[in-house]
Amino acid sequence: PAMRTQATTFFTGARHARRALDTLAGVATPRAFVVGPAGSGKSTLLNQLEELLHHRGIAHRRWEGSADPAQVPPSEVLLVDDLHLRDAAQVEAIQLRAADPDAALVVASRPWPRSTGMTEISRALDRSSPPLILGQVSRSDVLTYLEERGQAFSSACLDRLLAVTGGVSWLVSHALSSHDGRDCVDDDDHLEMRRALEARIAHRLDTLDEPLRRTVERLSREDHAWQEATAEELIAQGYAEGLLLRNGSLVPVVRSAARAALPARPARSAVALEQALAAWAAGDLDVTASLVDAALADETQAGDDGVADTAAAVWAARGMLATGSDVYAARPVRGDAAAVRAAIAHLGAGMAERLDTPTEPADAAGAPPGRRDPAPSTLGIALRLLDRGLRDSLKQDPPPSTLSHLVRASDLYSAAHATDPLPELPAVIAAAVAVGGGDLATARHVLDAAVAAGQGGPWALRRLLLWRSWVSIQSERPAQARAVLAQAEEVPSPRSPRDELLRQTVLVTLSRRYEDLPSLERTWGAAREGVRHLDIDLYTLLPLSALLCAAARVGDATTLVPHVTHGLDLLRRLGSPPLWSAHLRWAGVQQGILLNRPDSLGPDARALVAAAPHSHVATTMAQAGGVWVAVLGGSVDADAVETAARALASIGLAWDGARLAGHGAGRTQDRRAAARLLSCARELHPPEAARATSTGTAPHGGSPGGESARVPGAAKAGLTLSEREVDVARLVLQGKTYAEIGETIFISPRTVEHHIAHIRRRLDATSRSDLLAKLRVAIESSAGALP
Repeated sequence: PAMRTQATTFFTGARHARRALDTLAGVATPRAFVVGPAGSGKSTLLNQLEELLHHRGIAHRRWEGSADPAQVPPSEVLLVDDLHLRDAAQVEAIQLRAADPDAALVVASRPWPRSTGMTEISRALDRSSPPLILGQVSRSDVLTYLEERGQAFSSACLDRLLAVTGGVSWLVSHALSSHDGRDCVDDDDHLEMRRALEARIAHRLDTLDEPLRRTVERLSREDHAWQEATAEELIAQGYAEGLLLRNGSLVPVVRSAARAALPARPARSAVALEQALAAWAAGDLDVTASLVDAALADETQAGDDGVADTAAAVWAARGMLATGSDVYAARPVRGDAAAVRAAIAHLGAGMAERLDTPTEPADAAGAPPGRRDPAPSTLGIALRLLDRGLRDSLKQDPPPSTLSHLVRASDLYSAAHATDPLPELPAVIAAAVAVGGGDLATARHVLDAAVAAGQGGPWALRRLLLWRSWVSIQSERPAQARAVLAQAEEVPSPRSPRDELLRQTVLVTLSRRYEDLPSLERTWGAAREGVRHLDIDLYTLLPLSALLCAAARVGDATTLVPHVTHGLDLLRRLGSPPLWSAHLRWAGVQQGILLNRPDSLGPDARALVAAAPHSHVATTMAQAGGVWVAVLGGSVDADAVETAARALASIGLAWDGARLAGHGAGRTQDRRAAARLLSCARELHPPEAARATSTGTAPHGGSPGGESARVPGAAKAGLTLSEREVDVARLVLQGKTYAEIGETIFISPRTVEHHIAHIRRRLDATSRSDLLAKLRVAIESSAGALP
């Protein structure tokens, strides 16, 4: 006899789910995608389907993740639960099985988080049968459920139950189990049932990620729904947890539970602060600013460090860190954690004298003030190390432990899962100090680790990715820089002015090093206006240095003058620390070289010489600067030039080292020395196409090439272009002159002319236009479309 699929052992809350079970168990190849929020009955449904399959003698198995789905016969029904918890490799394995329409497969998952692979699985299974959507139940669903159990509710009780729970499956299930008709006699509001539900909801709220928990708490205080345009991710997460409806509104009993868990009748400023923190977590800077202003205006909240922390972080993100320092100066902090955040702002703004502002003592009862921890915590140790490392980095002779302290601080801060606002991220500070010390490997490591660990929460992701992209450029990894930049562009929240500065720096630097002069002029033009609206602080000196060199390359000697002046003044107030000042001074030297103004090099060159006894980076820069000036004066010592170029590369300035070697090669009369220096330049800064070939990938999405690229138009003759000829051809198509091509790939203009003549003969080009047409066909076919 057929097994009855009545709801005696489970409650998915939807009659269509039970009908679908019978259908699935009866078809030749059961395939379906089951989706629903937490507690909607997905696992229960799979259990019931497993019983049906067993009863009907149909081969099936539960997939625990260890077995290879490809080894499961297509006719055997593979049941996969909690797809959203599987790793990428497991999702890929299930995706391969889902792509086979003859492979039996039933998958259950929450609607969030949802990767591309999960979407493809859903689409493939939906082509076989409609998806089973769980999570919401109707009045008739509940009535059917009760009838099958021999239970009955009054119409008023049922209406109240559905109104309170919003028809959300897991809440309806708990409401049914908590309901006692005796409690309804004199209680139309069903307070006992609501209390039981609110207790369960409060427990679930305690387990949520902090941004979502704060958002739910914020919504519980408001009568309207979402206002932030950036809330899609949090809405999806809240819906998957069974706390929000699809439109982002709170389930009624969730609203009351969240309110009940909050302090009674909070002050308006406290409410504003909580709302501001939720907006900050979602990356909405403008909403955060408007809300924190309300909290700042309330003098009763003067003792809450969170108000100052949030306000200062907002000003820092706006590119006005000095104003953030003013906030801390106006509102003395009480807790140790806030004191470190204040130090980040004060030092970043060059206001070291404000560090002497005393912190307030404990209250009269002896209780620890503010957020002071009674015992060391992960976050407390992280901030303590960060404070020590940052202060040490500003010394003339930083102790050897400086960078180690900052790296450990970044790692521990990530481990603490802290998402509170702060003026600058520990990973960014550590990376900046590493770059200042010529240690690009450590800078890459600390940023990679921070991105992987989600340091700072969602609001910090774009900033970490942009720094990672810029460090990749410094490390001669342009393809990686572009890929990481693309990731940063996909972050949904609005860009802050500070992050926009870093984004423009990445674009400008890529254009300067890997594209032509017109491209650099375009990107600098886009960056110039944004830069004018920002103040420079300690943590934006490296982007400023990169922009200064790019501006000089296009002949702009004026736009950045006030920013450089402010940056140098800030450094002087901090005692001109070598770790932070050397790169800006080096950029000043490069500006003089690029603008052909050797008389302007003096102040920056002298500053590097003065810092040399305290910094090997400054020593290298000072020595290289002297060699460079000699080269520009016509005195080329090939040994000295190559030594200086390689020394620059060793401190993270391979691009500058390559330029120095290229300049030396172009000014020596010794052809053997010129060839040697050009080879050195190509080694330090290989063309992007050559680098992509060596790693098996092509730039801009092209196909990997070997030693040569076949020309389709001459296939019958078997003609090919060498790797060097492909480089030259690309630059010709970009409109560069022989001299510009030689400067880009470090060969002489005469050699460029020789390559082009050779290419013209091999392609049998009869004119310049014919040559360009054939080159475009050749390059597009061999390595993808040109930009």
